[in-house]
Amino acid sequence: MRGDHRREPLERVRGDSESRLNLEKLKDLLVDAGPILSLSGAVILAGGLVVWLTVRELRGPAQVLISLALLMLLTSVVTHLPAVKSAVTARTGRYAANTLVMVAALTAILGLVGFISFENSYRLDVTATKQFTLAEQTKKVLGNLDEPVKAIVYSNPEDALQERVRRQADDFFFEFNQRNKKFTYEFIDPDLKPSEARRDGVTDYPTIVFKIQDSERNPYQLAPFIFGEEMILTEQDLVSAILISTGEQQKTVYFTTGHSERDSVDAAEDSDGYGLARVGLLGDNYLVRTLNLEQVDAIPEDAAVLIVAGPRSSVLQRERDKIEKYLSDGGRAMFLIDDAVNTQMNSLLNKWGVNLPQGSIVDLGSSTASDPRSPIVRRSAYNTEHPITKPLDDTFFTEATGIQDIIKRAPEGLPPNPDELNIALTPLAASSVLSCITTENDISDCSGEDDIFGPFALAMVIEAAAIVGEEAPRVAPGEELPIASIVVFGDSDFASNKFYYALNNSDLFLNAVDWLAQKYDLISIRSKPQSFRLLVIDQKEFDFIRYSSWFLLPTGIMLLAGIAWWRRR
Repeated sequence: MRGDHRREPLERVRGDSESRLNLEKLKDLLVDAGPILSLSGAVILAGGLVVWLTVRELRGPAQVLISLALLMLLTSVVTHLPAVKSAVTARTGRYAANTLVMVAALTAILGLVGFISFENSYRLDVTATKQFTLAEQTKKVLGNLDEPVKAIVYSNPEDALQERVRRQADDFFFEFNQRNKKFTYEFIDPDLKPSEARRDGVTDYPTIVFKIQDSERNPYQLAPFIFGEEMILTEQDLVSAILISTGEQQKTVYFTTGHSERDSVDAAEDSDGYGLARVGLLGDNYLVRTLNLEQVDAIPEDAAVLIVAGPRSSVLQRERDKIEKYLSDGGRAMFLIDDAVNTQMNSLLNKWGVNLPQGSIVDLGSSTASDPRSPIVRRSAYNTEHPITKPLDDTFFTEATGIQDIIKRAPEGLPPNPDELNIALTPLAASSVLSCITTENDISDCSGEDDIFGPFALAMVIEAAAIVGEEAPRVAPGEELPIASIVVFGDSDFASNKFYYALNNSDLFLNAVDWLAQKYDLISIRSKPQSFRLLVIDQKEFDFIRYSSWFLLPTGIMLLAGIAWWRRR
């Protein structure tokens, strides 16, 4: 028994000494591996931070790497604590610690500034034409977006034209998403994901599909407009698509036929047709149809706007009566008239307070350089208060006639005539003071004996409760008085295919239709030209830029570094 008692302490002492020996070996191993642990930990920490900041999907593994790196660094510090203390308390250590503190403080400040700017972002568009600035109505549409809308762009990234459309869509959609997070978007290569293209019914590319998420509504497909060899994607197209996808009811625009009017189906680029105008209306979410007044008893009730575009033969009395009845009931119409006398359109328009005289305008003050019969309306010649012309720049007309106000005004100081109260005429655009209306076809000045001197209205808005000479209808209390809304242009050429994209002609036409149809959301949403500005410099300026970047900046940095070294020395 005594021997057993002596053996137990001896075995315990032997086990303790072996444990201490193992700990000493582990400590020696960690001390020897200290430089490797510190260097490896620093590399792993840097890699883990980069992965954590750049790849969201790998943030979990990145956190594991960061934790492992910190453990390795802490181990190397603990095992070399005297050396670390000596390095920190030494002069170089104090400089290094001071530098690390300053770097950490600067990093923290930059991170805080970045967080604040991300949470309170402000974007500044410095492009010449403000091509990244959304129209006010676009902001309004996005602000009123209550349902989540997703846009999916199907395009082939290997096709240059499709890739250009993709970049345009990306620019717009990024701005849309910044305005309202309920709008999201995605880009899909249909060759890589054909099942999704089939699901959305996409067969041609590029196509943009707008859909309401978690909804049974059919998605709306938008294909960029092809003009020549270009694909055009505008802010207006995209906003219209959003409105359609969220269920906005389409309104119907009717073009009259039967009097050699402009053909709304003819889309040839250099023709006199209105095919491009029709495409613009479709892009504004209108249904576009034709109407022969001889084949109907009355203008359809679903007509949001009636367009009479450049008739060349007479509009019969019974046809004019149908238009008059439609307007008297609160209808909305646009008249683009080249010859109001021979087509008998003056017989209708006179009842609403305007007259279009025979002849065409010669404008010596504002016209194209080659043809005084092609007046250009500058911004200063617009009515800048009316929604139709407020957002416009220059527009271009050719062989236009003036629009005269024929309502007899009461002398100053006397009560107004009833016609003045029932009819409001608002000129939208005017020729210059150096203009006249001439019936002479072979002269381009105002030297004719029968010339009428201007300025003249080229476009006129009419809002009327009754025709000239009649009283406004009586309505019961609470009922709305029917008001006819009319826009008259003294020219139909400006909206033809040949001139549709000249200056702001297309915007003027579409704005007028949108105002008549009371679709104010789209009036100010028009495409902005993309400006390419070339830096023009001579050879001396080019040499200065080249050699200063090669030698001046590096030399300056080296000089500053030398000064700093000399002072610290």
